[in-house]
Amino acid sequence: MTALLAMLLAGCSNDGSYEVQGTVVVYSYWTFSFGQVNDTLPGADPATFQSVKHWLGHDNERVYFENRLVPVADIASLQPDRYPLFHDKDDYYYEATPLHVADVASFKTIKWFGDDFWAVDSRFAYYDSTRIDGADVTSFELLDFSVARDKNSVYFFGKVIPDADPATFEQIGNSAYFRDKAHIWCGKDLLVDADRATFVVDDIDRAHDKHGAFRFEMRDTAAVEE
Repeated sequence: MTALLAMLLAGCSNDGSYEVQGTVVVYSYWTFSFGQVNDTLPGADPATFQSVKHWLGHDNERVYFENRLVPVADIASLQPDRYPLFHDKDDYYYEATPLHVADVASFKTIKWFGDDFWAVDSRFAYYDSTRIDGADVTSFELLDFSVARDKNSVYFFGKVIPDADPATFEQIGNSAYFRDKAHIWCGKDLLVDADRATFVVDDIDRAHDKHGAFRFEMRDTAAVEE
């Protein structure tokens, strides 16, 4: 997925809500495809259910993110952060997924982009629910909303970009394109046939070299404007 497409697809918190309906708890929300949807929460106890946020709730034994059961979460210490992030005394959770944070006390978000975030603790970096085990926290920095680097690697949405040189990797203007000492990239995609010496960015999603044009990571048949 290209950087721009990821930006366009970035989610936003929905306006769902919890409601006790007799012997069940229902999470109600609206979708473009199906209109109003009412999902029964699996195993929820209506007698003890509490809504912490419109997207986070629990009964005496279980925690729910929207309509999903959250594994492991400690109810007594449950705290919402910012949709869709919440935590308990032992861990942080992105939606219903535990992050397996190594040091909860030092965990902090670096930057939010819509409902997505980068974060670090004293040992690891994180992108949403991805823990980046090989990251060097002391040198970790963001290059744009999709790309980060440290002294060891370059990361696209939390995944290592193979063969990227972190020391020289940089964004080209305010575009989807990046370069290091040897290559041109569009997000995580290596532009194998790009000529680095003549590569010029034309717009956020368009570029050209002496061989022709690119639109995102693909060669474009449209003529290059001189």
